[in-house]
Amino acid sequence: MTDIGYVGEQLLYAWLDLTSTLWNTRIVSSLPYNEAHIMGLLLRHSDSEDPMTATDLIKHTRLLKSQMNKTLIRLEERGFITRTRSAQDKRMIHVHLTPEGKTAYLEEHKGVEAILHQLVSKIGADRALSVAKDLTEIVALMDSIVPPPGK
Repeated sequence: MTDIGYVGEQLLYAWLDLTSTLWNTRIVSSLPYNEAHIMGLLLRHSDSEDPMTATDLIKHTRLLKSQMNKTLIRLEERGFITRTRSAQDKRMIHVHLTPEGKTAYLEEHKGVEAILHQLVSKIGADRALSVAKDLTEIVALMDSIVPPPGK
C-alpha cells in the first residue's frame, strides 16, 4: 500500500519544481509573469460574447484584488488593455486586450511556443496531452479544496 503522505509530498515537490521553473527562468522577457498570464487569458477569451472582468481574472490567476488592480493599471498605462464599464450593469468593468496588447503578447509568446515545441517533441504529444489533462483536473480539485482568495 502506498503512503498517502509520501505521495502527497512527491506531488508537492513536482508542483513546486514546475512553478519555480516557470517563474524563475523568465520564459517571457519583456512582460512580468502576471502581466503575460493576464494578457494570455484575455486573448484566449477574446472570442467570447461575455467580456472578462477583474473578478474573472482574479478567479483564474488567484491574484489578490490589490495585485490584480496594480497589474491592470500597469497594462492600461502601457496601452495593452482597456477597461470599460458595462452598459447593462454599471458596477461591472470589462477588461479587453487592445490590438497593441495582442501584438506584444503574441511576440513574447513566440519564445514560449518554441520551448513548448521542444518539450512536446521530447515527451510526445499523447503524454503531453495526458499531463495537461491531469494538471487541469488537479487544479480543479485544488479549487474545491482550497478556495480562491476572497471566497
